[in-house]
Formats: sequence, structure tokens, C-alpha cells
Amino acid sequence: MSYPVWEVPNIGNGWVIGLIAIFHVFISHFAIGGGAFLALTETLALKKNDDRIYAYIKKHSKFFLLLTTVLGAVSGVGIWWAIGLANPSGTQVLIQNFGMFWGAEWVFFAAELATFLAYYYTMGKMDKKQHCVLAWIYFGISFWTLFVINGILTGMLTNGGWLNNNGDIVGTIYQAFFNPAFWPAMFIRLFIMFALAGIYALLTASTIKGQDDLKHYLLRYSAKWMLPGLVVGPLFVVWYLFTLPPATQQIIMSGLSVIGEGNFSLMAKVIFLAIVFATGLIGMVIVGPFLNPKGFNTTFALMLMASGFGFMFTEEWSREMMRKPYVIYNYMYSNGLRKNQIAQVNADGFFTSNAWARAEGATLAKEDAVGHGKLMFRYQCMSCHTATGTGYRSMARLLGERDENAIVNLVTLMKDNHVILSEESKDENGKTVITTKAKTPYNGYMPPVVGHQDELDALSKYLVTISKKGMEAGAEKAEAQMATEPASLPTTKS
Repeated sequence: MSYPVWEVPNIGNGWVIGLIAIFHVFISHFAIGGGAFLALTETLALKKNDDRIYAYIKKHSKFFLLLTTVLGAVSGVGIWWAIGLANPSGTQVLIQNFGMFWGAEWVFFAAELATFLAYYYTMGKMDKKQHCVLAWIYFGISFWTLFVINGILTGMLTNGGWLNNNGDIVGTIYQAFFNPAFWPAMFIRLFIMFALAGIYALLTASTIKGQDDLKHYLLRYSAKWMLPGLVVGPLFVVWYLFTLPPATQQIIMSGLSVIGEGNFSLMAKVIFLAIVFATGLIGMVIVGPFLNPKGFNTTFALMLMASGFGFMFTEEWSREMMRKPYVIYNYMYSNGLRKNQIAQVNADGFFTSNAWARAEGATLAKEDAVGHGKLMFRYQCMSCHTATGTGYRSMARLLGERDENAIVNLVTLMKDNHVILSEESKDENGKTVITTKAKTPYNGYMPPVVGHQDELDALSKYLVTISKKGMEAGAEKAEAQMATEPASLPTTKS
């Protein structure tokens, strides 16, 4: 909360990150899985001594080069640009604490680019066995980029003994990196990467002309890259789910448990969509290129690509949602407020604690409660909500029909959104059982609202102005004022 807020109308700054990141992941996962595909396929060509497969590899690697080194690299830079603007506090923590790992990842990335350029431009110009070794070296280096990124991403959700329950750093960064979800997430991503490698290969293989036997062989061969994820992938997904924080598990399971009632939570809906995309994708690959390669064409391949992108979209979205309301679980909320800062900010006041909000608030009149409330909304809520209109998580839409009293009660409730209550009871054997529950129904979804009571009152006054009832009341007041004011008479010049 020590930085200014980047306002993006309608979609919010979170979606800017999301759209760039999903596009990047769809390409970067291919860069790693595709490296394994090139290495294994070139090994196959070497074993069969088949120049036709070598010709296909050259064609496929050109597509690989243009996609991964241009769009992949540019979108990777785009992610840093977006997170630096949208969540500078979280970005600062990631750089400061994982600096050594980021440095290693950038070294691996530079080596990955250099190795693939060497691989592509020496194709057909060096000994085939040596060139095949170069393909395996490329895959090995690209795997280590996955290894590092996976540790950082999973450490943002399941950070092991790095933090205590109060959000204080008590362990080493290695505990955050080699966290409980590290290994299941690593294998899940590898299975996804192999599947994407097959999907991309189906696209390039579908364009082969005049060599139907080679085309059908490569289509079946590429379709088999879905098998690892199909056979053992679900086991690692279950393992991964059991490593998640208990609150996240509860949200997922409570959402999935009401499928028959049609009352999904948003996270459950997205996870369900990911399952639908994955199941549909596997079904299309089996029915299409694996069982019926003769009827498979580029249009069908593009449909598979679209389904693959849909799966990555929902998979990455659900992974991000699992961290809510945190950007780094149990440490920093999505608005940049650290968990262990709550008591201090409530004692000092929000405007005292936030230099940027204080500077903007100094330009407002002291009695301008709505103006101060708007600043409270900007710095505490706008990381996840847009204000008015039909934007993403529009606060005006979420407030719905709430009147002023209901909005005041909501803001008051949100101040205790982080509080967990403990209750003691006796079981049937007379033993004491301690159960815990959240004080508010919004715990696990949104950060607490922080500040003095007058600051919370100002936020309530601002929310009233953007609520449906508030805007209707404002419109009625304006109409009444216009009706009571005398119409101005036209003036003439003599």
C-alpha cells in the first residue's frame, strides 16, 4: 500500500496482468514441452534414419522459433510491466525475497534462447547425432527455467514454514521455494507442457501435403503426447489439492458440493470449466487425429488449439483465484496491505499510514468525506474492483439494492474480515474440542478494510454515491433542484 494505484477502467488492472500472463503461459509452456518434443522426435528420426521426419522437424522448429523467441519473450516482458504497475508492493516482495532465484531463471532463459538459436541454425549443417544432443541440451536448460518459476509461483500460495499464522517471516526463502505444492505442481505443469507440445505439433503436421503416410504417422505420434496427463495427471492434481491451505480447500469443496443445486462459487465454476475443457480436449484428440488421422485437417487443429487455450485460461485463472484475498498467501493482501500491518494501520489511521493517499487527501477539503472515501476505495478496493458501470467486479453492481444503512453495516463488517473466532465445546466423551470459524462470511475472499472509524465512514459515504439507490437518489435530487430553480431569461443586446 506504499505505491500509487494504476486505474484501468472497466476491466481493472488485474485483468491486464491476467490476459498477458495467460497468453504468455500458453506459449512458454510450449517452449519447454516443445523442447522435449523436438528432442524425442529428432531421436526418432535418427533411429529410423528418416529424412522426411527431419524435414518436418525443420519446418516445426521454424514455427517454434518465431513463436517462442518473439511472442514468448515479448509477452514475458509484458508480465513484468503489468505486475509492476498493477501490484508494485507484491512485485517488490518477489524481487527482494526471490532475487537469487530470479537471477538464476534469467540466466537459464538467456542460455535457452542461445541454445535454440544454435540448434535451429545448425540444422543440416552438423553431424545428426551431435545435433540431437543439442536438442536435448535445449530441453534440459528450458526445464530448469520451469523448475525456478514453479518454486516461486507455488511459494506464493503454499509457502510452507516461511511464514507463521500472523504473516511474519520466520523461516528461510528455501522453505517458501520448496513448498508443499512444489512437486505436484511441477509434474502437473510438465504434463500440460507435453500436451501443448502435441497440440502445436498437430497443427504443423496437419499442413503436410502429398505425404499422407508420414502425415498420418505424425498425427498419431503427436496425439500420444496427451497420454501422460491423461493417465497419471489426475493423481498429481489430487496431490496438489491436498497441499493447498485449508481455507482454500474448503472454498473449493463447498463450491463443488452444490453442483446439483446450481449454486457454484466462482472458483468452483472456473475449476469445473477447466475440467470440461480438459475432458473435451482429450476426447477430440482421441476421436480426431489418433483414431481418424485421415479426416484430420488444419481447421480441426485450430479448434484443438482454441480448446487448449481455453483450458489454460481457466487453469491459470483458478490458480490465481486460489490465492485470494492474498497476492502472497498469508503474507500480503491483493491491495498491498501486509497481514501483520493490520493492527498498526487501524491504530494510526489509513491516511497516516499511506503516503500517496495522504498526499492526495491533502488537496481535498477536510469536510469532503466523499472525496476521502473515494481515496479509501482506490487504495483498498481497486486492486480487485472497478467502481461503476459494468466493469469487472463493479462495486456499484455488487452493492445492488443496498441502502445507506446496509452499506455502513457492510463496511463495518469488512473491518473484521480477517478475524478468526475459536469456540470450545465438549464431544460425546467429554473431551474439549476447539473449533474455529471466520467472524464474517467474506473471510477468504476479500482483504479487511483498515483505518479509523471516520475513514470507514468516509468510504461508506462514497459507496453510497455509486450504489444504485444512491445514484437514483442523486438523480431525483438533481431533478427536484432543477424544478425549483427559475428558468433563466434570454438576454438581448441593444
